[in-house]
Amino acid sequence: MIDYSQKLNSEQLAAVLNGDGPCLVLAGAGSGKTRTITYRVARLLETGVSPSEILLVTFTNKAAAEMNRRVVELTGGGRLPWSGTFHHIAYRILKIYAPLLGFGNNFTVLDSDDSQVLLKAAIKEARGRDEAKFPSPAVVGGMISFARSSLRPLPDVIAEKYPAWERFSAKLSAIAERYAQKKKEANAFDFDDLLTNLLLLLGQPNIAHKYATQFHYVLVDEYQDTNRLQAAIVKKFAAVHHNLLVVGDDAQSIYSFRAAEIENILEFEREYPGTKIFKLESNYRSTPEIVSVASASIANNRSPYRKQLRATLPSGAKPILHPEVDQAAEALYVVKEIKAAFAAGVATNEIAVLFRASHHSQRLELELSKAGIAYEYRGGVRFFDRAHIKDVLSFLRILYNLKDAAAWLRLLLHQEGIGPAAAEKMIRAVQDLGNATDVANLGFQLLGQKAQVGWRNFVAVWEPLLQNKTASPGELVELILASPYREFLETEFIDSRDRIEDIKQLAVFAAQYQALEDFLNEASLQESFALGRDANQKSAGGAEGKIILSTIHQAKGLEWSRVFIINLSSGAFPNDRSLRERKGLEEERRLFYVALTRAKDQLHLSYPLAGGAFGDMLAGPSPFVEELSLDLLEDHSLLLTDSPFTSASVFNDPVAGVTYVDEDQPRPFKKNSFLREIEDL
Repeated sequence: MIDYSQKLNSEQLAAVLNGDGPCLVLAGAGSGKTRTITYRVARLLETGVSPSEILLVTFTNKAAAEMNRRVVELTGGGRLPWSGTFHHIAYRILKIYAPLLGFGNNFTVLDSDDSQVLLKAAIKEARGRDEAKFPSPAVVGGMISFARSSLRPLPDVIAEKYPAWERFSAKLSAIAERYAQKKKEANAFDFDDLLTNLLLLLGQPNIAHKYATQFHYVLVDEYQDTNRLQAAIVKKFAAVHHNLLVVGDDAQSIYSFRAAEIENILEFEREYPGTKIFKLESNYRSTPEIVSVASASIANNRSPYRKQLRATLPSGAKPILHPEVDQAAEALYVVKEIKAAFAAGVATNEIAVLFRASHHSQRLELELSKAGIAYEYRGGVRFFDRAHIKDVLSFLRILYNLKDAAAWLRLLLHQEGIGPAAAEKMIRAVQDLGNATDVANLGFQLLGQKAQVGWRNFVAVWEPLLQNKTASPGELVELILASPYREFLETEFIDSRDRIEDIKQLAVFAAQYQALEDFLNEASLQESFALGRDANQKSAGGAEGKIILSTIHQAKGLEWSRVFIINLSSGAFPNDRSLRERKGLEEERRLFYVALTRAKDQLHLSYPLAGGAFGDMLAGPSPFVEELSLDLLEDHSLLLTDSPFTSASVFNDPVAGVTYVDEDQPRPFKKNSFLREIEDL
């Protein structure tokens, strides 16, 4: 028998012993939610509940395996037969009942590449001969997936999330229907089908009753990340016994772009009358100083479920707020502090640098490479390894050196209708040219009719560059961004906005150089630095390992001893898009809260004073930083010192939320009225 009172705190114990009926466990950051779930399962097994009567749903196979392992250790029994992700549970049931939906139970599950092949065929059939720019299969797939996950009509999703393609709404709906038909003909499901078809099955009373009767207890982890489709499935499973325990934290709901619906947790009481609410408010991860900053930040969000997070660790250092002139100086500051951490004996894998968007890391990557500090990048690929960055650099490389075969090959093979043979033919001809102005005509002369479309697309980017060959490197990057290459990104990629921001950041970096040669040499050095990192080099701290660079979304659920949150400037975090989206600002603040609560011992907050898309304007700190009481921080902000930077004429920006009482006693405005107006809307 487990002595629960010795293993759990009073908050956890209450949920474990009294978890019958509908229960909402609000688990604050670092409060031991996994421990609570596993002990609840152990309690059920100990009281005679059969393992097959328990459904445990998680968001990753890793989480399910970890919980199973802990349950086995606690009880000495076997694994739960019904535990895993939503998709795993759906697959098991569909393997039995797929014929009821018109599929064979030997159906296959399509991976993303297979799905793209079928979707591309559906687009080709339904699109017809429309010559207008049309979204790529990846973009169309994203639209369809969001609509299905949110249980919303596709036209509504297009109008709200993809307004640029609204003129094709009817055609896109036809494509979705044709895509569904093709999958049925192939006896195949994509990942979304596993869930949508499971819900269809559970719409049949006999099947719904079978599983709802079998599952006496349903437990769901990370409930704040569920979408409407998943919540509807959970409700079906819990419809007979009503023993539904969900664990989550509304303050950490940050995946609305994947159709996650925070209302699932906020409206749980309304959906399930008689709900018991348990709050886990003891934080075992962070020092009191870090917990205080995180709590002060999230208190600015409106929520029916206020939690008073309490730290259990001893007191430590206050989080440090540190502004710098620009991103280059901010990067140097972070590198210096990382070296100091190495000197203090902090392990490399206990240091993380977090940022709102992937393009925020570019300057820091450069300085880490120069310093010989190895890093692991999460949430994407390293800045100079990204395809669109390589595309832009390839255009500039052939502008500088017309005979650069590698750059030509990359650019030509990306063009419609140009294959390897045609590309090689063009490269040989270009290398024999004496004048770059003849390049455009050369392609029209040598390439076949099918390749002419791709060549015209290339020339549309090439000609403006050639006409402005003497422009600065930064201006040349901006020319590419203003060319049809931007339209290509918007058409082909669902993350086109992030790719465009990357190129804007590249323009900021390029603007530091007067000569194209110098800029290209510096960019190429990044590849050499990367090779050194990947060769398992030793870090500057003298130990094997790498620090972590990560977007905040990828960092959720993780923790490190020392955390740096960079680029906390107005316009960057929260990003401008959030101000135009429903409840976007509150989600951005939740994202900030997630970043803050990744730190265990020491937290650094930094921002550059220079901001804007091209680093050409004064930005000031993020409004989220300004909402914090300065008493909670070790503040190095120039706003609190007698400095020329603190004149009201410089920092009088209502968007950034900074104003001053007078020029003699400058201070940050304690409540950002601009943000409050946005929130009130």
